[in-house]
Amino acid sequence: FDVKDIDQDGKKFDNVSRINAESQAYNFSLTLDINTEIYPIKVDDCFSLALTTRLRKDGEPDDQAWDQSGAESHADEYEYVMYGKVFKHQMKAGEEEMSVFISYGGLLMHLRGEEAQLSKLDLDTRVYLLMRKTMR
Repeated sequence: FDVKDIDQDGKKFDNVSRINAESQAYNFSLTLDINTEIYPIKVDDCFSLALTTRLRKDGEPDDQAWDQSGAESHADEYEYVMYGKVFKHQMKAGEEEMSVFISYGGLLMHLRGEEAQLSKLDLDTRVYLLMRKTMR
């Protein structure tokens, strides 16, 4: 993703910014609230984003509690991780694109793209967001 704009409608909270980004590889647009105190980001930054329902590398379901064992997880490969829930789908009649809305403890994400790629994100699904900055 490429960050195109930050706080387009003005800054609402001290340590949170709302970014707008476009995917480099897929036809996705993203609006995402980020805690910029712990993960600073600026316009023209590039980042990789992954969504998953499991962090464990062995494919087993997560235990619904923070794993302090030190076992390897997908989070080890990323710089910023959030855990949230899909709360809304939106699709206009006759369009092939859909929107998925996820809340990460009040930090919101709106991902818009092809239905075929987003339809697996069912309502009430618990989802991890994994981000890391990349080079162009």
